[in-house]
Amino acid sequence: MDISAWIEKQHLTRQIVIEKKPFHHLLLKNFLREHKAAILKKALCKEPFFQKETDLLKFKQSHDFYSTQNKQLHPAYDFFRSPQLISFISKITKTKLSSQKISIAGSLYEDSDFLLCHDDQLEGRKIAFMYYLSTLEPQQGGALELFSSHQGRPLKIEKRYYPCYNTLLLFTVSPTSFHQVQEVIKAQRLSLSGWFYG
Repeated sequence: MDISAWIEKQHLTRQIVIEKKPFHHLLLKNFLREHKAAILKKALCKEPFFQKETDLLKFKQSHDFYSTQNKQLHPAYDFFRSPQLISFISKITKTKLSSQKISIAGSLYEDSDFLLCHDDQLEGRKIAFMYYLSTLEPQQGGALELFSSHQGRPLKIEKRYYPCYNTLLLFTVSPTSFHQVQEVIKAQRLSLSGWFYG
């Protein structure tokens, strides 16, 4: 797959913001070519979303893209699991990743939806990612909040990132990668989220 149809690598490398605290994470602004982002958002909005609700979370999620019947999402799935993109992500995160192994689904948070603090650790997960297809202002909530930790327990919110359209945020999954999604207030937070595996 020629990923240059989706991203302009030379432009992308100038947009990478690398942060080491509270744990290693990166932001890639203007990640996709603008027309690809628009097509992806339109296709995702046609996908069925299913309510997920427990004491720890409340939001809607689509099926994983590998099983979607929405043919307009197949090219996006192929792009995110392409060896070229996985090699690029592996390089910028300095993490050895499994070629083409990925989980990816749409997430939709609406008024009062949230996701409480957790670390994302499950077998094989190496890099977690969120690709934002909406922009939220601070008064609308929906920020990804990253926690500092002490002796394997979350301590306090160290960083807060509000969703910004066409931005990819990545972080290394570890015993200290504590994070949560702030409650959304009268808004919609649309994104793709998932994991690259080792």
